[in-house]
Amino acid sequence: MGTTVDRWGRFWLLGHRKYWHRRNIPPMSGMHTENEHSLSGRTVLVAGATGGIGEGMTRALLLQGARVVATGRDEERLSRLAAYVEEAGPGTLDTEVVDVGSPDTAGVRERLSALGALDGVVITIGDWGSPERTSILDTTSEEWQRMIAANLTSHFHALRTLTPLLSKEGALVHLSGFSAEIPYPFAALVGATNAAKKSLVRSLTAELDGAGPRIYELVIGPIRTRPRAAIGADSPHWFGAEDLGRHAGLLIAGEGPHADAPLQYLLTRDQGVRTTPPQ
Repeated sequence: MGTTVDRWGRFWLLGHRKYWHRRNIPPMSGMHTENEHSLSGRTVLVAGATGGIGEGMTRALLLQGARVVATGRDEERLSRLAAYVEEAGPGTLDTEVVDVGSPDTAGVRERLSALGALDGVVITIGDWGSPERTSILDTTSEEWQRMIAANLTSHFHALRTLTPLLSKEGALVHLSGFSAEIPYPFAALVGATNAAKKSLVRSLTAELDGAGPRIYELVIGPIRTRPRAAIGADSPHWFGAEDLGRHAGLLIAGEGPHADAPLQYLLTRDQGVRTTPPQ
C-alpha cells in the first residue's frame, strides 16, 4: 500500500491513540476465521502483491486454496514474493509483471483476459508520499500532481481495468486508509486521496447496484507487515496483513457475517470488523 510504511503508522498512533490503545488485547471481534480452503477452485488477482500488505494477503489467499495471480511492476520483487510464499498452499501462485494502474486500461485488460473470468480482485496499491511532514501551504503543485497520479488516478485506472474481468458472481476488495475519515495534518495529500478513492469505490458500488460483481471498500488502520516490523513499527493491537487476506477471502467466497456489507472498517484488532467508523 505504500513505500514509506513507518510514517503512516507513526502519524496515526500519535494523533489517534483513542482508536487503538487498550491495556489488554481481546480477540478480534467480528472477524470470522473459519474459512479453510474456502477459495478452492477460484482465481483471485492481487494488484500490488509485492507490497507489505499485498504479500501478506497473497499468502493468506493461497492458504485458503485460491489460484492467486500476483501482479506488480517489478519482476525482481515478484520473484521475491514467490520465494516468500513458496510453502503456502494448497493454492497456487502465478505472477504477472503488469501495471494495473496504467492509463492503457484496454490493453492491460486484454492481456489479463487470458486468465479467464476472475472470481476475486484485491486492490492494494498506492503511495503514502514523502516521509517528510509537510503542511498544505508548503506542498508544491508538483507534489500534489504526483500524489493525485500515484494515489488516485492509478486506482481509477485499476478499477476500470479489473472490474470488467470479474465474473458476475465475483467480488472486488479495495483498500483505503483511515485518513479518508479524519483530519491528517502535515500529510493532507494522503488523506485527501484516500477520501477521494473511497468515494470512487462507493460510487462504483452504487452504479452497479447489484447488477455486477460485489464491490467492497475496506477502510483500514495501520497494518502489521514484514517491512514495518523490520523498522520497529509494530503493535499487537493492529490487524496483520494476513488477517486482511483471510477476511478478503471470505468476502470473495461470499461467506461470513459481513458478506453483505459493501463498506467495512478494520482499524484495530479489539474493535474488529465494523460497518460504521468509530466515534
